[in-house]
Amino acid sequence: MVQQQAIQRVAKVNTNMPKDACYRKVKASYDVFPSARASQAIAKCRKGSGVVRKTEAGSSLKRWEREKWQDTKSGKACGAGGKNEYCRPTTRVSSKTPKTKSEISPSKLAYKKAEKSRVGMGRRVSNI
Repeated sequence: MVQQQAIQRVAKVNTNMPKDACYRKVKASYDVFPSARASQAIAKCRKGSGVVRKTEAGSSLKRWEREKWQDTKSGKACGAGGKNEYCRPTTRVSSKTPKTKSEISPSKLAYKKAEKSRVGMGRRVSNI
């Protein structure tokens, strides 16, 4: 019940937000929307047009970009396509950066890959 109310509030907030040209352009060009990469493209477009919103979410997105996330199975960039990607950052940028692939033991990494295969795309695995 409480969860449904929270979802309704989020849905109501999202429908009331103004959709600018950058939002529409990026939404039309990305297959998976919303996604971290699409949000990044919107921010880049807005920055180019002089409309920048400096928030904690924006700084988190910039940190995510510098961490260079990569699929641990294929080695491709995270979000580049693939079945049940299990992505980890390749470099540690700050104390908020999650553990990188090299910081996780091989057995734990294998367990997490198997867990990701079970839960599927779009679902998160438990914390390390």
